[in-house]
Amino acid sequence: MLPLLRPRFWPGHLLMVVCVAIATGLGLWQLDAWHARRADAARDLSSKPAVALDSVMTGDSPFPGRSLGRPVRFAGRWVGGTVYVGDRNHEGRRGYWVVGALRVEGSESAMPVVRGWTDRTDVAAPTGDAEVTGWLQATEGSGRFDDDPGDDVIPEMRIASLVEKYDVDLYSGYVVARRISPSPAPGLAAVSAANVPDVSGFTALRNLLYAIEWWIFGAFALLVWVRWCRDELNPPAPSAEEDEE
Repeated sequence: MLPLLRPRFWPGHLLMVVCVAIATGLGLWQLDAWHARRADAARDLSSKPAVALDSVMTGDSPFPGRSLGRPVRFAGRWVGGTVYVGDRNHEGRRGYWVVGALRVEGSESAMPVVRGWTDRTDVAAPTGDAEVTGWLQATEGSGRFDDDPGDDVIPEMRIASLVEKYDVDLYSGYVVARRISPSPAPGLAAVSAANVPDVSGFTALRNLLYAIEWWIFGAFALLVWVRWCRDELNPPAPSAEEDEE
């Protein structure tokens, strides 16, 4: 290996070190992001005092992971119709979350609001102005398939699915209502923060996969360097045609 320490080989060694260091560092960064996002999702902020929504996020901002579950308050006007989230449990019964969109005062975007739970899909859409206090939640995304995209029922509380139901920009999260003034439609059972699905095993999975991908790139760079070193130490024998030339 001593010949490989000659100065003419240093650029190749340096390139390998840089590539492996970058891939390792980016992989560790994505792994840390995976841990942080899952820790944020597991924190319980539901008992904290409610804060103004605009102090946490705006209609254009990404979802603030560290505010997951935080009580927020805001006012606005109801827009659009009612959407139902299927397969939701309430006291041992299966039914639907009833969702409306409240265009937030001072914003061009609407916040999806879980108004309550019901076992039917004929709840009238809310109208007029309202004030909401509730728990801020992140979009769900387990990838469940929507058997009938044309109806008002979606399989999970996914913002991308709601965008197709409302002719207005939506916030990047939603709120489970603790209190709505004026009161929601009669007959709706209250939904609490405890009814929100637990942290999924797929939460921040993309960050974990990116970390693995970067480490694979680093391993590939190391493999190329090993092959290069081997070829430099044991260059291939010249072919017969090259000898004749």
